[in-house]
Amino acid sequence: MNLDDVRQSFPGLADKVFLDAAAVSLTPVEARAGIEEFLDLAVSGDAGDASRLHLAMDNMRYEALEEAAKLLNTRTENVALIESTTHGLNIAANALPLRRGENVLIADTEYLQVAIPWAKKRESIGLELKPVHSHGEGVLTPDDFAAAIDSKTKAVCVSSVQWCSGFRMAIRQLGEICRGQEIWLVVDAVQEMGAMEIDLASQYADFVIAGGHKWLNAPFGCGVMFVSDRVLAELEPVSHGYMALEPPEGGWGVYFQTPDITPYRDYVFPLTAKKFEIAGTSNYPGTVGLGKSLKLVNEIGIRNVEQHIRRLTDLLHEELEQAGARLISHRDPAYRSGITVFRRHTDPANDLTLLNRILGDRIVISIRYTSNIGGLRVSSHYYNTDDDIKQLCDAVRRHSSH
Repeated sequence: MNLDDVRQSFPGLADKVFLDAAAVSLTPVEARAGIEEFLDLAVSGDAGDASRLHLAMDNMRYEALEEAAKLLNTRTENVALIESTTHGLNIAANALPLRRGENVLIADTEYLQVAIPWAKKRESIGLELKPVHSHGEGVLTPDDFAAAIDSKTKAVCVSSVQWCSGFRMAIRQLGEICRGQEIWLVVDAVQEMGAMEIDLASQYADFVIAGGHKWLNAPFGCGVMFVSDRVLAELEPVSHGYMALEPPEGGWGVYFQTPDITPYRDYVFPLTAKKFEIAGTSNYPGTVGLGKSLKLVNEIGIRNVEQHIRRLTDLLHEELEQAGARLISHRDPAYRSGITVFRRHTDPANDLTLLNRILGDRIVISIRYTSNIGGLRVSSHYYNTDDDIKQLCDAVRRHSSH
């Protein structure tokens, strides 16, 4: 991977050290160019007629599906384009056949949105949210979830990378546990997709969901959702749109010109993930931008991306410890992600002061906590360099002495 070439795609790096993809990442120029091309078409309307204009827009949108399937090593039929991680989590929670008294497992270090759809199910149908407690500095293992499963457990919803610690779950092993007991596995992969390799060829999870605006570096309002063949065969969405139907012979333009069409007909939806989309007029600018951002990741190669991120993380851990910081993120490479969390002070207020001083140096990081796990959070992405890491750690040393 040629880092110099990659960084040219991110002009936002020119005047800052940006280490916060886990919050909102920078968008590459390729995504902007794709959106501009789409908007040029929308402004000109130069496609012959409005039906063909719509078809041209649909074709531009399709790139995101192809690139997402390539990134995840799965079929396009198993991939849907969604608005956000929130959207996807709600699709999953509303599609699953849950009943009063049953439970879903949620870890105690999760981002609040992971719990919200299920909490609303608690209000409406009496679903129980059963906690899975982390240990150490936010460690979560498949065995922790296995120990919490009982006869009423119908689903596990978990982030593949915990937002407040950077701990990366062994999702494949968790999936084997869930599959063996016919428990649905819903994975929030927003802190993993685009940074770490995710191979879904074996379909070890039922839903894998990620908004595009973090590690995928896409504009807001569009993301990716994988659904398993089991989901396609057994579950139905709570809303339906005509664009998820099999296109009629000759296409929709010809269909709408046919005098004897009627709304009183059978509507058969193909068994593809598209049935879980809104399937009306979609967020075309968002999907076009997402497609270009996904294409950039695929051109670099997700294994190259992960290797680079892991090397930066090794350097970051070493430099932070030399700067007197205490690592919260796990040291074992098997449990690492692109997120590194650390504390420099025992009092969180002092770490907040340190954060503001670092931000004043135009070095962008965050602070995040859940259930008293967390601290200063650094996101090392494929566009970052060794010098970015060293500038951050120099700032930690300099400002900690104040």
